[in-house]
Amino acid sequence: MNNRTLLATAALCATAVMTLTACGGDKKDDSKGAGNSATASPSPTKSAKPFEGLTAAQISEKARVAMTELKSFKGKGNMRSDGEQVTFDFAVAKKGSCQGTFTSGGASAGFREVGGATYMKGDEKFWQQMGSEDGSSSEDTKALVELLKGRWFKVPAEQAKEDDKFPFCDIDGMFEKDEKDSRLTRGADTEVNGKPAVTLTGKDGAETMTLLVSAEGEPYALRMTVEGGKEPGSFDFSAFNEPVTVTPPAADEIVDLEKLKG
Repeated sequence: MNNRTLLATAALCATAVMTLTACGGDKKDDSKGAGNSATASPSPTKSAKPFEGLTAAQISEKARVAMTELKSFKGKGNMRSDGEQVTFDFAVAKKGSCQGTFTSGGASAGFREVGGATYMKGDEKFWQQMGSEDGSSSEDTKALVELLKGRWFKVPAEQAKEDDKFPFCDIDGMFEKDEKDSRLTRGADTEVNGKPAVTLTGKDGAETMTLLVSAEGEPYALRMTVEGGKEPGSFDFSAFNEPVTVTPPAADEIVDLEKLKG
């Protein structure tokens, strides 16, 4: 389980949103009519024709904006990266706090990000894989496993600021607008877990990405899927604006970084 796998997992939703979000609101697609700009359009309500008059690009932009305005939400899904099946389940809060778990290659780990600090707690196989990929000897890897067994590892601040930081802990960053234009089409209306939704699809090379947007209430993204390409997967959003409380691990459950030096 390398860092690229972890980042690919975390960024699945961001990748899909950025690919599906078009820069130009007046771009033509298979939807009927151009309508007004996404920001000026009313939120969808229960009707026979949700998002009537909006292009697929405008609907996607409404979903992107609605997600950035959330105080919190939950995400759950799976994807394939570097030949491994990865599953993940997490909750994220607007103020840079999140928590969750992921599994890959038979290994699993939990993470928390709170108060500007990032913590990870892996099972034995997870730390064995990490030690092996870092090129550590079997003796050093064994010592690492013993040190971290049942405990949380606090990621050094300088490392947490780099690529190892989990991007799904930042709602604004996750749904940042992409200026790359993308051609979207609107497909048949459907349901996600019993909720009515509209279907938007887009192509990016070998990948076909689908975004399902709630057709009732706020236009939240309910599901995103990626088919084809090297990293196919599916991702569901739920629990919009439900309270999320993330607390740091107890001090006696955190590894002292000084013990890892040398």
